[in-house]
Amino acid sequence: MPPPEWKWGSLRSTESRAQWAAWLTNVRTSKTSPGGGIFVVMNAKNGAPLAVIQENRFLTDVRTGAAGGIIGVYLFHELSTGVLLAVALAYGATLSNKFGEISKSTGTVAAKAYSKTLELNEQYDLVPKAKTALDTASTAAANLDKNYGITAKIDDQLKISQAIDKATAKVDEVKSSVSDKLTDLKAKSETA
Repeated sequence: MPPPEWKWGSLRSTESRAQWAAWLTNVRTSKTSPGGGIFVVMNAKNGAPLAVIQENRFLTDVRTGAAGGIIGVYLFHELSTGVLLAVALAYGATLSNKFGEISKSTGTVAAKAYSKTLELNEQYDLVPKAKTALDTASTAAANLDKNYGITAKIDDQLKISQAIDKATAKVDEVKSSVSDKLTDLKAKSETA
């Protein structure tokens, strides 16, 4: 068992096994950068080393950036926002202030959540069960809506379709007006 100031763990697959140990230093007393570490990737069948990486927090920064990208795309549904958050969190992970601490913990939490998800799925075969449950729930909801007209009743009460139609008509009107003005300006510039 490593000393308590070390972070360590392992990942397993049928082809390879990764083990890592990261030693943490007290930056104030040692005047060194925190988070030195080493990763060893081995063949899962015979234990032969495939790679040894001295990471010096590089993989932590990459993991943090990846978590930021996933969060950005998931929350804002835009790749550009995901890239921006990835860069911000990866940069933040290199800082030694509060933002840096938050950035580093984001990557750590994302890695732990991913590892736990893989472990639970391996243990309980959750992905197919969740897909079956979601398929059943969506089919039941669609059948209820079809039989009882729930969405139509909600639409009648809230007048959502009418509001969307009005907004669409207004956008088309503005678009037409702008297009007409641009055509007029183009015609005036050509005659001048």
